[in-house]
Amino acid sequence: MLVIRTALLLLRPLLRAADWAPLAWAAATALGLLGATALVSGTVVTCDALVLLRLSAAVLGAAAGFCLVDPMAYGTLPLPVPRWLRMWMRTALAAGAALTAWCAALAIMIVSLPKGSSLLIGDVSLEAGTCVLAGLSGAAVAVRLRPAHGRTAALVGAAAQLALLVLTLFLTADLWMWPLQSDPRWPGAHRIWTAVLPLPLVALAVANRGLPGRAKPAFGKFAAAKASSFKFSPKDSMLAPSSSLSCTETTGDR
Repeated sequence: MLVIRTALLLLRPLLRAADWAPLAWAAATALGLLGATALVSGTVVTCDALVLLRLSAAVLGAAAGFCLVDPMAYGTLPLPVPRWLRMWMRTALAAGAALTAWCAALAIMIVSLPKGSSLLIGDVSLEAGTCVLAGLSGAAVAVRLRPAHGRTAALVGAAAQLALLVLTLFLTADLWMWPLQSDPRWPGAHRIWTAVLPLPLVALAVANRGLPGRAKPAFGKFAAAKASSFKFSPKDSMLAPSSSLSCTETTGDR
């Protein structure tokens, strides 16, 4: 319960501290492109809708990684909240925002399909979820290895995601992951997607851990009170403690 309470106290400052600009631009671009395509064409055939949705998922996943840049990881202020909690909250917020934008794109495509056509929503959503998590896991690993590099680390994570997606284009026919719905390889491809899905989750579990060599703050009443006293300052993108509590009273990890 105390973890949940601390997470709720951190929600508002983390929403303000996250770098939403790349994801906002990516979402606006993807939705604008899909909307313009639907308006110009009138209808969008299934194969084109599938390609557009896959591209949108890849772009949104790469942009979501910028939300994982954590200025507190390399700041000078000691923190009462463990890194794993901050990072998992950032991951959940970024994934939620990216997938919400992708669902809006999916709705545009569904409305634009010709009569009698349909998308296999479950399978397409599996692809999108895996792409978004791949982008987040790449950024999480880069941010962990180079926390002081900020956006550069997130950009490295996006490049890693792009490299992995490009590699899938060279897979053999039996392992091809991007068939069209009419392709008989569709069921087998999505068995591969199901098997691949846990991999970015494992990468996130490893990357979101506390940094080695840092003291692990114990959850307690003081930690919760300390967390609630932190507020975000847009000027320096840090969570600074209010004057009512001294920052020398705890030595949590960053």
